[in-house]
Amino acid sequence: MNATIQTQAEHYWVHLIHSDVRVIEGKYTSRILEAGNPSNPALFLLHGTGGHLENYARNIPALAEHFHVIALDFIWHGRSQTTGFDHEVIPVLMDQILDVMQQLNIPRAHFEGQSMGGWVAMQLAIQHPEKVDRLVLTTTMGYRPNEGAIPDYVEPHWAANLSSSIEVLNNPSYDNIRTRMTRILAKPEHLTDEAIQVRQSLYRQPALAEVQKLFITEYLSGQTIQKHTVTDALAKLIQAPTLVYWGDANRTPPALGQHIADQVQQGQFYCAEDTGHWAQFESADIHNQVVTEFLLVKNA
Repeated sequence: MNATIQTQAEHYWVHLIHSDVRVIEGKYTSRILEAGNPSNPALFLLHGTGGHLENYARNIPALAEHFHVIALDFIWHGRSQTTGFDHEVIPVLMDQILDVMQQLNIPRAHFEGQSMGGWVAMQLAIQHPEKVDRLVLTTTMGYRPNEGAIPDYVEPHWAANLSSSIEVLNNPSYDNIRTRMTRILAKPEHLTDEAIQVRQSLYRQPALAEVQKLFITEYLSGQTIQKHTVTDALAKLIQAPTLVYWGDANRTPPALGQHIADQVQQGQFYCAEDTGHWAQFESADIHNQVVTEFLLVKNA
């Protein structure tokens, strides 16, 4: 019985069949997914670098029971626009969110950002607090703690991943995609064929592959994007109640997640067991429970 349930759970579009997926045209061309009752509080789901809205496929149905869920492909990702790459990255992705909110007539929302999506969500909460109700930062990137603030903390050498990331874009074979994606899981066996095939299908788009090469180079080794890193001083400006959701096997340790939760004005921390960087995917059931309970709390 358990094996049958697991097999069914792995098929994204069986669970997303009640979702509405479309491309909207505003300032940017954005592919979005909507699910849930539009009269419920809005919840935006923001994926990580190289990802796409399907990254949240295991979370959308459960979250849509309580929220008007909007997942999107960031520009230069998925099926959103591939033109106009800007090495600043973060301000443009933040502007895309504001554009989608305007197109959908959503003045204010909850936000969950995973990895790079968390970076964008933090900056949105800092620069546009009027837009953010509650914030979930899942294994967020883009954070630099004060030197010595976390004992024994050393920032990983992200640029070491650049050559293999470029190789995946040059040759998006099944094996290359699988190797790239297993890096973000605690246990490689948690990765499904479907997750690999969806990513492979997207990376086979020539325009996307080319802009992703520019994107990943800036993201892993560029200096321009670093101007938008969130520091301890900036984190203290985040007013929205914030849940920092982590995995115990994430490459940046749980101590960083706890530190971020301690810096924001109203922070909570949760660390999932047997979970890597792709925490919303790998510990989906507990993620959905913890995030839902956090978001349903009424702000004081």
